[in-house]
Amino acid sequence: MLHITLPDRGSVPSATSRCECGRDLFATGHHQVLALVADHTAHRALCPLLTERKEAA
Repeated sequence: MLHITLPDRGSVPSATSRCECGRDLFATGHHQVLALVADHTAHRALCPLLTERKEAA
């Protein structure tokens, strides 16, 4: 699950990346949030729990 908070203009955005495998990461600020989004996307392709489900389907 990726949860991004985009507050009012001029405020600092934040994001949380969580997964059933135990992943629980948090980032604040534009650059860190963008990096976390990219990392979350990569994790979805590599996480053993998610790849096992795809193979079983």
